[in-house]
Amino acid sequence: MVAAVILGSATVLCAQQRVPLDPLHTVGVESCAECHEEVVETWERSAHARSYEYLAKSEAAAKIAEILGMSPASIMNNASCVRCHYTQEAFSGVSQTTAGVSCESCHGSADQWIDQHNRKSLAPRERADVAMSHGMNHPCSIVLVSQDCYECHVIDDEQLVNKAGHPALSEGFEILSWYSGETRHNFLVQKPGRSVKSNSDQLQSLPRERQRMLYLTGKLLHLSQSLKAMSIAHDPPVDRDGKFIKLPNGKYTFAVQHSIQVRKLLDEIRSLQAILGIPEFSKALAIGSGLIFSTGQQRQFAEASDRIRSLAREFCDKNDGSQFAGIDPIIAKLKPRFSSAVVTN
Repeated sequence: MVAAVILGSATVLCAQQRVPLDPLHTVGVESCAECHEEVVETWERSAHARSYEYLAKSEAAAKIAEILGMSPASIMNNASCVRCHYTQEAFSGVSQTTAGVSCESCHGSADQWIDQHNRKSLAPRERADVAMSHGMNHPCSIVLVSQDCYECHVIDDEQLVNKAGHPALSEGFEILSWYSGETRHNFLVQKPGRSVKSNSDQLQSLPRERQRMLYLTGKLLHLSQSLKAMSIAHDPPVDRDGKFIKLPNGKYTFAVQHSIQVRKLLDEIRSLQAILGIPEFSKALAIGSGLIFSTGQQRQFAEASDRIRSLAREFCDKNDGSQFAGIDPIIAKLKPRFSSAVVTN
């Protein structure tokens, strides 16, 4: 409700936007650090963690806050900002912001799955399956571990973009580049002839098969999220003459920015499909070819988004990445991404 009051958004929009973590079911980073000390230390050097300290003090936050009639410090408790930038916990029933983008921002509120995740009596895969059934976004699922990334890096708030000047998407965001760079915390990776625990204090490289699956699944998830954003836009993606619409500040509108991204992703998927011949990519392209980029198409975009997200799940269920060596030259050109906020020592 805070977001609706401050941004002037209708409740119908809020119902479709990213759902924030429930503070009542958040346990905090300390609970993860008990077993994943090295992972948490890596996270502490990231922009995700350091946003707790620097975001509210940044020039960009100050500009957005001024437009919205807020103090910059208040973004740490504003629902529209918290859902992507912060983590809250409940103490004596009162929600408090305790961290930036944290473990639970990506893996889900842990109160309902952390006990299952810690059940050492179960085999690793069985333990993962049980934890996922209780709501964990476990890394063994490419879709689960990636989807929250796109829900925050592809913005689904039209008023925040058009009125407050927030970017519509994180510039250059691509899941594999960041997963291999700033957010990399691959300690529990099986090495030939060694147990996972024997190298649990050493950062490992992503297996090539996993790199392929992240890259390919990411294209479908990105397309799905961009279409979801278009489905909540009130403004049309083009004007009556088919031209892109700009705001008074010279930037493209929320709908236009996502429209451009959808067309770009469809072109990328088309190029990948020519190399790999993936059935789910073929279906996604068929959905994309039927899109009408005009006003009044919110339902069309929403349905397309849901169908393509389902295709991403189907793709991951059927494949392990071993058969997609054809994109290795593309992956080899991707450089690990780091933000300026990362501390490397």
